[in-house]
Amino acid sequence: PYVPSVANFVLVNVGDANKVFKALLQKGIIVRSMVSYKMPEWIRVSIGTNEQNLTFLKALEEVLK
Repeated sequence: PYVPSVANFVLVNVGDANKVFKALLQKGIIVRSMVSYKMPEWIRVSIGTNEQNLTFLKALEEVLK
């Protein structure tokens, strides 16, 4: 799930935002955990280049397995 956006980022429901944040960070992918916004299951993902977006999606898939 995600929250529709007209900004340069999207919110994505990943289950445990802090866990996913830390795992992605170890892969060199920086996202923002939304825990401090009382959304503990969501991360904020900035939109990047096509290459960056594909790298993020691949890393997210690996982390969520």
